[in-house]
Amino acid sequence: MPIYEYICLDCNSLFDRLWPTIASAQEQPTCPECFGSSTRRKVSQVAVLGELGGLTPQERSASSAESAGSASYTPKEQIEKLQANRQRKREQGR
Repeated sequence: MPIYEYICLDCNSLFDRLWPTIASAQEQPTCPECFGSSTRRKVSQVAVLGELGGLTPQERSASSAESAGSASYTPKEQIEKLQANRQRKREQGR
């Protein structure tokens, strides 16, 4: 049973719908807010959790906090090393 997200082009409301089959998902749903028929399916992110190979919400927030801390700055020594490597590659290419 697929679930898809939609946006109503009349009132800009976002909603989702669980369809019994993939074939039935080809129908155009009506908006639950304004009952308009001008709706379009959105491209949604896919979440895989836990044992299926993805991160749990707690793991994701811990990973994001760790990434934010380490990505906030690059040490001067590392920048100089990268610049030296780039220069060396340029000189070897000549």
